Amino acid sequence: MKSVNTNGFYKFLEWLMWIMYLNILWIISTLIGFVIFGLFPATMALITTIREWHIKEEISFHKSYARAYKEYFLTSNLIGILFLVVGYVIFVDFQWIIQHTSTFQFLFLVVLLILTVIYLILVLYTFPVMAHFDLRIGQAIKHAIIIGVFSPLVTLGIGISLFLLYLLWRFIPGLFPVIGVSISAYIITRLSIIAFERFEVKQQKLFEKEKNPVKKGEQSHV
Repeated sequence: MKSVNTNGFYKFLEWLMWIMYLNILWIISTLIGFVIFGLFPATMALITTIREWHIKEEISFHKSYARAYKEYFLTSNLIGILFLVVGYVIFVDFQWIIQHTSTFQFLFLVVLLILTVIYLILVLYTFPVMAHFDLRIGQAIKHAIIIGVFSPLVTLGIGISLFLLYLLWRFIPGLFPVIGVSISAYIITRLSIIAFERFEVKQQKLFEKEKNPVKKGEQSHV
């Protein structure tokens, strides 16, 4: 029993070491892109590497990260800039609605809150979707919305996990520069994969149902 516990402890230390290493890679690659052009490719590369880490027994973290950084450099920057613009517009709209009272103020707030939730789902899921599926930008955004909306428990789990991490960073701020980004990306990616697998199962069942429909009056027999 003692050896099992020790083995588990060493596995945890190894996992923590790679989390710290990925965080360092993210910081370096973000700085290489002068922050503004490195932030989104670095984040995309981080998520892609974590996904490969999950599905493969052994990977070269550095090679996997560097390959994803180059592959998604342009695409991730386009999506990231789009997210920044949309986020800024939503923020400005909130400020305007709060400062200008009118008959439709409550209605506008409700609509904007719904749009904000959809926006946050896109921010959480788009990069993991691109890492998991071979999709264009438009298709990735569409899949991100569908999977995020129809996986409410996973989406809620991601939100709660990130909030708990936020409380942890406030309590121990020194941890954030060491593992802050990588551990957040790890949680988002691992939980997203759960949503993706459930989505793929539902798609497969729907495909089989359309392929072998049961006619009216007939019953399927096992």
